[in-house]
Parts: sequence; structure tokens; C-alpha cells
Amino acid sequence: MSALTPTIELGGQWPPMGIEPVNPFELPLLNTVILLSSGATITYGHHSLIQGKRSGALYGSIATVVLAIIFTGFQGVEYSVSSFTISDGAYGTCFYFGTGFHGLVMLIFNYNSTIQPYYALKPLKNLSGVCASNKRFYSTSRASSEKEEINNNQIINIIDKKFCPNWITGFADAESSFSLKVSKKNTAKSGWNVIPEFRIELHSREIILLRKIKDYFGIGIISERLDRNTIVYSVQSVTDILNVIIPHFDKYPLITQKRADYLLFKQAINLLDLKVQSTIEGIYKIIAIKASINIGLSDKLKNSFPNVYPVDRPLIKFEGFHPNWLTGFTDGEGCFYVNTKKANTSTGYQIIMTFSLSQHIRDEELLTKIKDYLGCGNIEKVSTRPTYATIVVYKYANIKDIIIPFFSKYPLQGVKSLDFQDFCKISNIMVTKEHLTAEGVKKIKSLKSGMNSSRIL
Repeated sequence: MSALTPTIELGGQWPPMGIEPVNPFELPLLNTVILLSSGATITYGHHSLIQGKRSGALYGSIATVVLAIIFTGFQGVEYSVSSFTISDGAYGTCFYFGTGFHGLVMLIFNYNSTIQPYYALKPLKNLSGVCASNKRFYSTSRASSEKEEINNNQIINIIDKKFCPNWITGFADAESSFSLKVSKKNTAKSGWNVIPEFRIELHSREIILLRKIKDYFGIGIISERLDRNTIVYSVQSVTDILNVIIPHFDKYPLITQKRADYLLFKQAINLLDLKVQSTIEGIYKIIAIKASINIGLSDKLKNSFPNVYPVDRPLIKFEGFHPNWLTGFTDGEGCFYVNTKKANTSTGYQIIMTFSLSQHIRDEELLTKIKDYLGCGNIEKVSTRPTYATIVVYKYANIKDIIIPFFSKYPLQGVKSLDFQDFCKISNIMVTKEHLTAEGVKKIKSLKSGMNSSRIL
């Protein structure tokens, strides 16, 4: 305002008489470049932090701190060469107000946005029973002694441990899909476009886990669906699917009936690699495969291709599984639940710990094999979910002696690992018979209130 309407005290001009302005093309220009560069480095560090890349977050933070120190040093030089002091009236006041504290602000912003959260990514001690691989990856878990809270929200520390390929396959058996998207395209030779997709869609709270799966494969993109509060990992490139996705699932096979979808999907990928979609005959071959994958053809495609007959679905036979496959499958389809049921006891409650694992009825044979492998539980069906069957373990002795030791040896990777840790705490309360006291029941209720869908991250 002083520059726009200089007062009579300033001599009616700006800058005031006797004040020699700083040349904007000397130190001010250099400091501006440094300031903008620090914005680039802090952005790099912040994005590295979001993606779980500790080295990038560290280098970005260090570069920003160095630039902040250089900025502050040059600003001190700028003050020393100025022909005025802050006592020189409005010009000096505006100069120091407009340029001062930038270095300090840069340091504080860097600390809040990258350096402080960087330590939330600090690896915890490795857990046992994790299958080795050739690359180093991170997954999610949290030790009870190292829980942290930021703004009263729980966060998940990323643990420096390696994904087992069998875990990836087990999780894919539970949560992935293989599909072919067929749509009209006037510019295509055949008039149709085909997009293959390997896809995993999860609740948005599993963002860290999904990023680690993406890092494992090294391809694909992650997007967010705000309308459903979900995140999606998607691979649509024929080349990437052919060179990465198919080799993985050929070496570490799916074992649910989803394997039939995969084998048909693989056939379609081989056809797409040969560019058969450029002819109408090739499109018919792909449509015949699509008709046998997942839920088949849409009504629109049925009307467009009325004479297409679905190819035969491959028969899938159970051939056993790796323990880490079961952990991955549980991360997708399992549940650790505690029921505080009112009863005629000294505390007024009965504590029932339950482990369950659900799957479509078409994989009931697989569920039977899993039950036999664990050596406990029953297979149940309910009228409200007629197409699903569930392995349920109620007996506390089996929970304590079989379920908890198994998942302690072969750790869960996602947010469900937090439910399992609380599940273990409740089990410890029951081992010490503390659940037979009012205080023990109170502790159990408190832990239960933050598990599964009630967990706030």
C-alpha cells in the first residue's frame, strides 16, 4: 500500500528519498531460484514418502534443508549489503517483512511434511516365517509396543520384510479379477476394441498394501474411486501382462476356481499379442473366451454377437497350497472376530473368539482341504448367503493352539494384521483368566470396538 499511495511522510514517492533499492536481478533473483528449487525437492521427498520410498524421502529432505541453509545465508548477505535498516521507515519494514523468515519457514515446512513422517516409515524388526524373494519390499503391520497416533488416527508402520510370491497368489485368489473389456471403436479395423485387465480393488484404508503389491510387480497403476471409497490396482498393458503377470501366476498357480478365469484370460492375451483383434474373426474368438470368464457377456455384447458359443472352462483340481498362500487368502477373505455375549456368568458376559474364512460355494472342496490342513473348524452355510460357504473356528483351544501360532509364523500383511494383533491380546486376557473379571471384560470390549469394520486408520 505504501508503494501504491506513498504518504507525505515518505515524501510522496516510493522508495523514499535516500533509500537505494536492492537490484532485483542480483541476490533477490538468486534467492528466488533457490526458494523455487526447494519447492521442487520437498515435493519430490513428499511424493517419495507417499509411495513408501524411504531413500527418496530422505534425499528430498536433505536437499531441501541444504537449500534452506543456503537461502538463509544469502539472505543474511542481502541484509548486510542493503543501504538501509529496519529503522529506515516503511521501506525497510516492508523489505524485511517480505523477505524475512523464509529459510526458517522452509525448515519448518520440510520437517512437518517429510522429515517427521519419514520416521513413521522407519522399518520395525523383521518378523519370522516370511518367504524370501530376490527384491526388497515393504508390507504393513504394527507391533503393539510401537503403536503411534497422529491427530488421534492410527497409522500403520511399514515393516521391512519381503513379500512371498505365494502370499501374492493367495491374495489374488481372494481379491483379484481377470477380465476383458470389449467396446465399439470406429477407428479400429474390426470396429471393436479389446482391453485386458488384471485388477485388485480394495478399501481405501489398504492403500499401503496395494502400493506394495504394485511395487512387487513393478507395473500397473493405482487409482481411487471416491464414490466407493476404494482403491484399484490395474494392469491393462498386453506387454506387461504377458511379461510379468502371466509368468508369476504360471510359476505360483492360483488354486481356487479363479484359475479357470486366469487360464482363459491367458488364452485371450496370447491372441491379443498376435493382433487378432484387428479382424472381426479375431474379435469373435476373444468374445467366445470372454463369454466363459467371470459372469460372461453383457446383454449388449450378446445382442452384438448372437452366434458366439462360449469356450469350455478348464477343470481345476486341488493340488495343495503353500502356508503363505493361506495367509494371503486370509488377508483377503478371513476374519478375526470376538463376540461378547450376555450370559449368566459372574461378569454377565461370555467371550467367544472366532476365526472364519469364506469363499464361493464352488470352492467348497478347497475349504474342506483348508479345514483338514488346519485340523480344526467346521464348514457352515447360512440362508442369507446361499452362494457362500465358511470355515468357522469357535473352540478357544483351537484358536490358542492352532490359529494364533499359524498366523504368528506366517504373518498377515494388510490392515487385517492389526485385527489379528488385537485378537491375540484378547486371547492373552483369556489365558490369564482376566476375562472372568469386570475389568477384563472392559478391556476386551475396548479392543473389540476397534477391530474389523470399526477400525479407524
